[in-house]
Amino acid sequence: MDVLKLKEQVVQAGKELSTSGLIARTWGNVSARTGENEFAITASGRSYMTLTTDEVVQINMEDLSYEGDVKPSSENKLHNEIYKLRDDVGFVIHTHQSNASAVAAMGLKSISLPEYYPGVGRQLICADYGLPGSKKLCKNTVAAVAEAYGNAVIMSNHGAICYGKDYEEAFEIAHTLEKACGDYLKDIGVEPADPEKSYYDGDLWNNSPVIMKFMEVRNVLKPYLDDFAQLVGTKLEVVDDDEAVIQKAIDEGRPLLVRGRGALCAAEVESDKEAISLVIEKNCRAALAALGSKPINPIESFLMRQFYLKKYSKRSK
Repeated sequence: MDVLKLKEQVVQAGKELSTSGLIARTWGNVSARTGENEFAITASGRSYMTLTTDEVVQINMEDLSYEGDVKPSSENKLHNEIYKLRDDVGFVIHTHQSNASAVAAMGLKSISLPEYYPGVGRQLICADYGLPGSKKLCKNTVAAVAEAYGNAVIMSNHGAICYGKDYEEAFEIAHTLEKACGDYLKDIGVEPADPEKSYYDGDLWNNSPVIMKFMEVRNVLKPYLDDFAQLVGTKLEVVDDDEAVIQKAIDEGRPLLVRGRGALCAAEVESDKEAISLVIEKNCRAALAALGSKPINPIESFLMRQFYLKKYSKRSK
């Protein structure tokens, strides 16, 4: 397959990630091997729904060099190392899918799944934590890939990475992984996400059962997942159903957890509301699955939030 066709598949994969709920906003990335020493990867910070082949960056595997002004995904080093490690891999997808992310918060080294899942196996390897885009994340994840039984690994407090010989196989692995992790969550008493069901009302509220359950047992939601730390912050307190408090949060553009009602997904930027809804629900599920494991370090959470605010400060409101 020629380079243009492969870039078209990367663009198509980005759209599929967005519409399938496997990511929020531009978190996650996709790449395709385009030659013996080259691969093409999604651009950094570009909307997947409007991404073009001109914004898919061709990278030299020898030195990570690329041409043009479009910056590649910050996880390009990770994709590069996977292609070097596995010469049978032609397509890589990094996701923040909900059930796999919940499992990623459990602090486990590996997970024994309820049954065998094609392409995933029966044992999931969990990579140790590293900040997004860091050398540590790359090193830890590649080590997990080298140890993995199937074509997917969990990235602690972050998400998952799935890979295959081509576009079709990599996406099949991603969906199979979500099913496997959902079955595992169900076995430990945590309600898994259902990709066919949304509890977000399209405006301000998400009353997902997993959010309501969280508020029955906890008073503060801390970051168990990177994307929550970035988009929401270092904590989200549970408050009583008070119209004055709710209206103040709406006016200030900040989310809340409201007893008896659900998650208020208010935001300064209108387009953030749906993403906030998704990451709050994911983080509640992750917190319930965590089984006593600690949330992400508060300092690291703060730094991720500040980086997010700085990176997206020029977006129009």
